[in-house]
Amino acid sequence: MHKENVHFDPKKLLSGIIFMLMQAMAMSAVYVLTKTLTRSLHTHQVAFMYKFAILLAILPWCFVGGIRKNLRTRKIGMHVTRGTFSIMGSLCFFYGLSNIDVLDAAAITYMEHIIIVLIGVMYFRERLNAQKIVFIVVSFIGALLVIQPGFKAFNKYYVYIFLALIFWAINNFAIKVLGRTEHTKAQLFYGMLISSLLSFPLALHEWRDLQWWHFKFIAGLALCYLVHLVAFFKAFKYADISTVMPFDYSRLIFTGVLGYLVFGELPDEFSYIGYCLIVLSGLYFMQHEARRLRIASKKLQDDRLLELESKYEQV
Repeated sequence: MHKENVHFDPKKLLSGIIFMLMQAMAMSAVYVLTKTLTRSLHTHQVAFMYKFAILLAILPWCFVGGIRKNLRTRKIGMHVTRGTFSIMGSLCFFYGLSNIDVLDAAAITYMEHIIIVLIGVMYFRERLNAQKIVFIVVSFIGALLVIQPGFKAFNKYYVYIFLALIFWAINNFAIKVLGRTEHTKAQLFYGMLISSLLSFPLALHEWRDLQWWHFKFIAGLALCYLVHLVAFFKAFKYADISTVMPFDYSRLIFTGVLGYLVFGELPDEFSYIGYCLIVLSGLYFMQHEARRLRIASKKLQDDRLLELESKYEQV
């Protein structure tokens, strides 16, 4: 058998890591900008302006290559589903973020992977192996240490963060379905359009007067989200997912620094232990999944090679 000669390119690897760090910094900025805005504007208003600003920003991009071609769809119902769960997640997250430490919110967002695993096991009948159990249990303990129920008065706003993760997990499954047939531009356009339309009445009901700095922060919020989106997928273009994904946890470092500088927030020792458990469990599960995919990929390549060799023998 002939083995594939994989060429290792340090420059591409470094580019992938840099892009992943860029997206982590951008998401940290999204958290901090959002919390700053919710101190003077209602969360409904911030959520609407956030989605609408992204919609305006991507419109020129949607026209490139022909808007009819880019936005053609036969799955408008699935787009509505995606947009609905997206804005529900944003509303819950913004509401929770406005009342808890920004670093706690950033750490708990990694729990979305647990929700996706549980949905896969319960709904798609995926196998619940020992690695998934370890990942779920350790991450859950880490989240409990961050929330600290029983150690201090329970903050109900953590519930909104977990609700946001559930809505976003469902949204991710809608994205996977749309990704099979829909253009990327169509997915982003309809997602932001539906989210803006659904959140506008809520924002109008709680509308507060805007100042000039609000517009600058909203523009910065949309820009940071787009940087995160582009950098995230660029990272996977230059390096393997198992190589660059661990650097996504640098988001905790960036968020912690910004949270301290902007809001003066400083976590306690229990929260630090919780952050470490969430990161370690995530890295453990990530490496296990990467190893499993490599084995499956190698087996598939070997099967294809055997099939080709059998055809040559028949000739």
